[in-house]
Formats: sequence, structure tokens, C-alpha cells
Amino acid sequence: MRRSIPIIAFILALTFVSDASARGAMRPKIISRAEWGADEELLTNSKNGTMSLNASDAGETGRLSDRAKECNDWKRKYPQDFKKTNLVTHDSSGQKLRWAREYSPGVKLLVVHHTALKLAGDDRSPTERMKALYTYHADKIGWGDIGYHFVIDEKGNIFEGRNGGKSVIGGHLYCGNTSTIGIALMGNFEVERPTQNQFRSLKQLLSYLANEYALNLNGKVRFHGKLSSPIVGHKDAGHTKCPGFNLDEVMPQIRSQTAAGKFGSLIISPTSKRRQDSTYARKLSRLTNLEARQPILRTVGSTEIIGRPGSNLYIQLQYIAGESSVPRRARLARVERSSNRIGVWQKINGREILVRKELISPSKIKSRDTQVMQLRIQLPRQARAYQLKIGDLSFTLRAEGRRVPLPESARESRQRTSLVKERATIRESQNQNETITHKAVASSDKTIRIRLSYTNDIIKIETNTLSKVNGQPTGSRNLTLQKEGNKCAVRTPHRNLVPVPTPKHAQQQYVPQPQSAQDRNTGGMYLSRESIRIDPISGTSTITNWPRSANRFRGVIECRVIDNELVLINELPLEQYLWGLAEEPDSEPYEKQRAFAIAARSYAAHYMHPKNVKFPGMPYDGDDSPARFQAYGGLHFEEKNPRWVKAVDSTSGLIISKYGKIVKTPYFSTDDGRTRSPEERGWKGFPFSEVFNSKADPWCKGMKLRGHGVGMSGCGAEGQANEGKKAEEILDYYYRGTEIKGLP
Repeated sequence: MRRSIPIIAFILALTFVSDASARGAMRPKIISRAEWGADEELLTNSKNGTMSLNASDAGETGRLSDRAKECNDWKRKYPQDFKKTNLVTHDSSGQKLRWAREYSPGVKLLVVHHTALKLAGDDRSPTERMKALYTYHADKIGWGDIGYHFVIDEKGNIFEGRNGGKSVIGGHLYCGNTSTIGIALMGNFEVERPTQNQFRSLKQLLSYLANEYALNLNGKVRFHGKLSSPIVGHKDAGHTKCPGFNLDEVMPQIRSQTAAGKFGSLIISPTSKRRQDSTYARKLSRLTNLEARQPILRTVGSTEIIGRPGSNLYIQLQYIAGESSVPRRARLARVERSSNRIGVWQKINGREILVRKELISPSKIKSRDTQVMQLRIQLPRQARAYQLKIGDLSFTLRAEGRRVPLPESARESRQRTSLVKERATIRESQNQNETITHKAVASSDKTIRIRLSYTNDIIKIETNTLSKVNGQPTGSRNLTLQKEGNKCAVRTPHRNLVPVPTPKHAQQQYVPQPQSAQDRNTGGMYLSRESIRIDPISGTSTITNWPRSANRFRGVIECRVIDNELVLINELPLEQYLWGLAEEPDSEPYEKQRAFAIAARSYAAHYMHPKNVKFPGMPYDGDDSPARFQAYGGLHFEEKNPRWVKAVDSTSGLIISKYGKIVKTPYFSTDDGRTRSPEERGWKGFPFSEVFNSKADPWCKGMKLRGHGVGMSGCGAEGQANEGKKAEEILDYYYRGTEIKGLP
């Protein structure tokens, strides 16, 4: 027994060291400027005769880019991101610094770069390369110091960069140097790959810096009005290829492993570089024309998947058979999870089959044929990063934000399902001509938040099921909302149906607070909060005092006070939102409806991404106005146009993509025979503007221009549909050079 004590102590010591690393508390070895031999005279004197530049406003090359106007707009809109403190103009000996040191009040982003200098064929030692890079920035360009805060060589050595200590502002991200830290890896990762030693040191350094600057690696930060991870590649915050394909492609793995403290885990590099300028058809053609090859499994979309804890997300995979055909139900790829709480289902012949250890072929796949497979991924309920490996594909799953509400117990669920079916049967028998039935479960659980145009200080809502308010059962179907100061208040009429607080629910939100004689008589319950969320569970909500037919909605109705106005936000799955999109009624051709369903989904999904916020600072993604976002009519439009719902369902989850990114797809009503380019409309910097070059639109000849004229026209889509063209052909004409893919 005495011999076991040292062993136990040793194991405990290892555990402590491992936990410390996971918390990012340990400082990695950093080679100081003095140790690698920085020529500190360059801080005050140029040996090359080069005048100093304002490096704090420079990017990687030191030249001001064409984004100056965008930068000025950011400075005007987000002045807090450009605040600086502690200006230091002279060194300790009193000499004037060529590049004055300014400091950030806090750090929001850790930005990863490459030096873009190829290592292969460079016989210099890492220290010699570090000195040369420093001299280039400090003297040849004329900054007066190196722009990066840290540099990591191929052996994993970390060099101290910019002089000045903690929070000093560097020169690595044009218009974004304040509140950011720049880390460069030696190498050109457009043509070569980082080493595992570089990855290991990068993850250790990122973890240490996150701890040093109090960054939550499992959360999001807002920078220049957009939400992002605290760890980004240079191209995520600027118009550049840096940090190069082979480093940019593995950034999701770096983020997740850093957050989990897995510094020694392998980073799986991409097998080959994709051709950025080729379409899906040409890529597939090249693969098909190979004389001999092995089976290929590839993803359609991103390998980084983000959703709310407990939500369901959808991905698509492509399996390209090799020289031999694949029989039905054959094993295609092994499935491995970092947590057994990650749920995976494979769609086979219209049914979802639970995946345990492997994917199987839904049907026989002939030699060199392609099989597209749809998977549903259910995220665990704990907010964190997870790993899912399917064959050679590695996915990073990030569960972020509010949890999806838990379902009722199995017994309650069965009772509710039985009751709903019984009531549905009664309604159908009574209103056969008015009842529209279709899939009640959206093909994607990505939720969208739409501000409704309702304006009033009092709201009366009636649900067709027993609703919940802020997660608590009310036992009521009739609720009254009103504005009280900067909060929203709700009153439920039947006190005896509201759960009574118990010791287990000591934080019960509902407390008696009679507001009037009527309240005292009815025993009404009262709740006042910054946000009131009314959830009809599987039912719908009607705003009874909104005098219009389009006043019924699926999903959650959220009440807030914004800019001293009572605001209603409808939160629901993206596909259910599209069911109620009032833009293509059943009077239009079906293929035109399908084309607009895909384009509308792409437009909405573009603005659901945290980097493309339509309404900065607001708690919603869009509103129901066609002038500002999209025309949304809710359940009323859905019931009146069942063929439109069918068109949405037939394109479930499909969006328009280019280079792996969702394309913002504008569309309009009519034109005079040709579409307009973004430049003609004055839309400077429009993403993928080359897609929207002016095109002949003969189906609209003789008409007037109604709308902005950019993208797909309604008259042209109708004309092509009447000629027998499919939605995919219509979209290919108006959004040339893009692909139709599954929603990432």
C-alpha cells in the first residue's frame, strides 16, 4: 500500500496539469525580443532612411486598401471599437518612437495570419526569418516595428512581436487593429501546410490569450456590428486570402480544440485545394473523368455547424462511387462522436433512420455515380463545441445561445398528440373546404426572428392550445400584453390554472399582483419582464386586436420594448416562416414558385448569419415589410396557398451558394427587357456582384421597371416557367456561376 501512494500522487499531479492546460491558465514559452535579437534601434531610428507610416491603420502589406470608405462608416457607426488609451510617444530613454504605442481598453478578437513566405527552399533558421520579417515591417515598409503581436515558426516556437506589452495596438488588420491581437504562422499556406507543432503552439497561445483578456471561447463577440467567434482568420475580418487555404480550412478545428483544451489533438488538414472559380458541374465532371479512383465522401457546405443547444440541424453529403458499384444497404462510412448525446439520423426512402456507427447506401450506386444523402444532427443540450467524424470528414458542432425548450414527458406528449389528432379530426369534418394539411415539422430547425408591423400599446393574443409564458404553463389561451415603462407586461385571466410555486421551483416567475377590480375578481396573474415569450407549443397564436386577416402565426410570439415602442417578434423555424412568405401566391406557375422559394430562403439565411446582420443591435433578423426585408403573411397566406407550401417543402433546406458561402439573392417584379447590375443601382461592395451583371430579360420586354432590377425578375421567372423550364434552370440564368446546395 505504501508504494501506491506516490503513484496516486503522480496521477493527481498529471490531472492537475491537464486541467490547468484546459483552463488556459498556463503561459506557453514565448521567446522574447531580446532572446531572438530584435534590433531595438529600429524603434527610434530608420537605418534604411524610410519615413514612418501609420501602421495602426495598415493591413498585412502596409498599404491602405480601397475599403477606406467602409472603414470611415465603421468608425462613425461603432466608435466604441476604435477607442484607444495610454498614448506613449517616447521610449524609456526619452527618444521619440517612430511608431507611437497606443493601447486598447480591451481585446475582442484573436486574429490568425500566415506570413505568406514559403518555407520550402528557405534555408534560413527560424530566428533569421523572424529578424528579416521584423526588419521588413520596421524599416523597409517604415512602420517602426513589426505589425504582429506573435509569430510561430514551423517547430512551434513562439516569438514575441510588437513591442509595448499587454494590449498594445499592432498593425495586422486594416481598420481593425484596435481591440485585436495578431498571430502569424510562418509559411505560405496557400501552397503548403502548417505543421502539427505550429497547430499545438497556436492553440496553447490562443488559450492563454483568451484567459489573459477574459474572452469566452464558447461565446460570440460583436465587432464592427457583426457577431463572430473570438478566434478568426484574417479573411474573416478582411478582404484577403490570408491565412491561406490550408490554415483557413482548419480554423473550425482550431477553435473547438482550443476551447476544449485539446492542445495535443491532431488537426486534420484538407486533402486538396478546391478550385475557387469552378462550378459544381465542372468539378463533378473532372471527378467523373478520372480513369481510376477510390470512392469519395464529401460535404455539401461548411464543416462548422452552429445551432442552439438541443436543436436539430441538417447537412448534406455526397458519396461518389469508385470503379465498382455499391449495393443497397452497403456500409459507406464510419460515424464517430465526441459525445454520445449527439444524435444522427439518415434519410432513406423518405424515412429518417437512426445512425449508430455507420452510414449506409440508401440504394444501389453505380460505378462513378453520385449519391446525395441528407442527415439530421441533433445537438446536445449543453452549450459547447463537439466533434463529429463521418469517414474522413470532420465536423465541428457548436451549440450556442439559448437552449431549445425541452419536450414534454412521453406520457404528456402522447396525451397531447392524441388530443391534437382528435381536435384536428373534428375540425376537418366541420371545415373540409378551409383546412389545409401538410407537414407540421420544418425540414430545418434553424430559427428566424421576424419583427411584426403591429403597432399598439396593448396586445390581445389567443392561442389554440394551452400556452406557455417564459417557459411556464399558464393554463390559459387568452393573454393580454401591454407596455409598462421599458418592460412588457402580461396578464393571464385564470389564477387557479397557473402552477403553484414549490420549493423545487423557488424561482417561480409568476406572482399575484392584482392591478384592478377585475383582476381581483378573476384572480388574474401578472408578469413584467424585458422579454415576454408566448409559446403555443405545437399550436398557433392570433393577435385578436390586429384588424387584418394576416394576424395568425406559428411559433413563439415575443414581446419587447424597443426605442420606447412595444414590439412583437415572431420566432419560428425557417421553413415554417417560408410557408407564410406572401410573395408567390398559387396564381403563379409552380416552377416559378420553387425558384422563388430557394431564392427567398437564401436571402433570409444570408441575414441570419452573424456576419451579415440586417438590423445591427436589434434582437431580430428581419421584419414583415417587403420594402425592408420580405413580405410575411403568416398562417393566413399559408392556408390560402397550399401549392406555395408544396413548393417550399419540395426545396426544403436548399439555398444558392458560391465558394461555400450563402449568396444574398435579390429579386424584383418586372423590368424593361434587361436586369440591372448592383453598380447601376449604386450598391457598392455588394457581395458576389459579378453574379448579378446585367442580363437580357426578353420575357419582360415592353414592361416597366418595377423594383430595383437586380437579380431575378418575376416576369422573367414566369416566362421561363411557362416555357417548361425548371426552377434550377431559372435560377442558373439569373444567378450565373452559383450552386444550389443544402443549408449549412
